[in-house]
Amino acid sequence: MSEAEGGTRVGGKVRLSLGFVLLVGCLVCAGMAWGRTVAVVGDEAIEEEEVLSLLRQYAEGSDALAGVLLSRMSAEERRAYIDSLADWLLLAREATLRGLRLRPDVAVFLKWNAIGILGQAYLAELQKEWDFSEAALRAQYEAHVERYSDEEAVRLRWCVAPDENRAKRMLLDLLGEPLPSLPRGEDNAGGVRCVDTDWLRKDALPQGVVEEVFRASPGTTGGPIPTEEGYVVFRLLQRREGRRLSFEEAGDRVRQDLRDSYLQREMERVRLKTDISMDEMVLMDLGSVPVQ
Repeated sequence: MSEAEGGTRVGGKVRLSLGFVLLVGCLVCAGMAWGRTVAVVGDEAIEEEEVLSLLRQYAEGSDALAGVLLSRMSAEERRAYIDSLADWLLLAREATLRGLRLRPDVAVFLKWNAIGILGQAYLAELQKEWDFSEAALRAQYEAHVERYSDEEAVRLRWCVAPDENRAKRMLLDLLGEPLPSLPRGEDNAGGVRCVDTDWLRKDALPQGVVEEVFRASPGTTGGPIPTEEGYVVFRLLQRREGRRLSFEEAGDRVRQDLRDSYLQREMERVRLKTDISMDEMVLMDLGSVPVQ
């Protein structure tokens, strides 16, 4: 099994990452006991279903991927995997004997890990009740069709110079065709940086540059424009007009938006059941660091 599939090798053993194995404490401490016992560590049992649950967690809840992980583990790797769980059980026991569970920095970590795991488990259960049928997805798409579009975008030859004079010289280079003197990357002598960009939408550009860039026609140049990075000059290489996506093209975004709407509805429901209050004085001075 590779490192990406569950841990790192140390002295011939497969060692699980700490973040992954922390789940063991939550599962074991809950007193779970199903089916067959894989190993016994003192008076603690490691049950088969616990191991499978850990693998499913690591595989983002996928039984199929957990099965793939298992199928790739040799007998030696399976023993090493269980050996790692045993090691962490022993370390957790020693920590408990020393009272570390009650230490504030450890207690808060245990508390919020448990909260996060329970919250994720609840959401996973809740999603089984949510309607992701084609009819529901199409209704979401049609109700918010304006969201599902490819925004207008441009590709640029983009240069930044430390002062206006050097920016103007770069503008002359940009007007030339081809551009033999155009530096690529960092020109240490002149402090000028140039790059041919990927597709950029308006929100990816500095505010003071957006209007001039999107007003330009392909092949034309612009600048110098002062920005926080320096003086910008550019040539517009290509423009892609915005267009509305079809239902099929927007499928993933529609599904995510529908999921978000279900989640928002659930959060509104559970918040109605409990009062939430904040101490503004403490909030504005968290860690004795006042809000700016």
